[in-house]
Amino acid sequence: MGFQFKEITAEAEEVHTGFGVDIIDFNVHYNPKKGGEPKHALKDINLKIKGGLVTAFIGPSGCGKSTLIRSINRMNDTIEGCKPSGQIIFDGKNIYDIGKENLPSLRTRIGMIAQKENVFPKTIFENVAYGIKIHGLALSKNDMAEQVECALTKAALWDEVKDDLRSKMATALSGGQKQRLCIARAIAINPEILLMDEPCSALDPIATAKVEQLINELRGQFTIAIVTHSMHQAARVSDHTVFMYEGEVLEEGKTENVFLRPQHQQTAGFITGKYG
Repeated sequence: MGFQFKEITAEAEEVHTGFGVDIIDFNVHYNPKKGGEPKHALKDINLKIKGGLVTAFIGPSGCGKSTLIRSINRMNDTIEGCKPSGQIIFDGKNIYDIGKENLPSLRTRIGMIAQKENVFPKTIFENVAYGIKIHGLALSKNDMAEQVECALTKAALWDEVKDDLRSKMATALSGGQKQRLCIARAIAINPEILLMDEPCSALDPIATAKVEQLINELRGQFTIAIVTHSMHQAARVSDHTVFMYEGEVLEEGKTENVFLRPQHQQTAGFITGKYG
């Protein structure tokens, strides 16, 4: 298939900075109240997401990839009939023991980048500053300006927008710029973990390449979990890969091992394009 893998030195592989996540006996059931069919979406998931690395989640549509990463900061709480069980351990605590009043604090530390670039009809500056303000971080004007610049720089967007920060609406940016703006808004509050749910699915190849380069640059600064439908993207950006199938983690390990030496027939079939 001609996959291009990241070069990971043995030294880099052994040094895991920042917080990871331990997922223990985790299940998700959807029980609709209006006559819909119940669904066992995630089945006995046991998985460690290592700190400071990029973990890609791959698998056929409907296998539970997005449900799993949305569970890591409890975004599934917003879905009626969603019933999780088991544990997701972050910073020594099960996040499902956290009361609803403390969820904003959790989501400050575990940020989410959605599939669709969700910018606000505000200026570029206000989009990033909004992410800081909504999480209750009170900064002076100078500190706010520095924080916005820092976030846009980390998101590889500063040089492209610095002259239009307070005059240009974010809605006027290109698709790739909008997605990087959403990433800037997420990292402006200094999370430990970034969850990305197919962040490039609506982007053209040039914009996708810029987001992938950004993910590589953010490696080590954040723990990153990315859902992707592109096998080549998973190979290019991730250190570890998790293959999911019908709600289960069927295989996981170093990306190169999973792609070149899969242990399961379903994994091999998916990676080689025999089904999708």
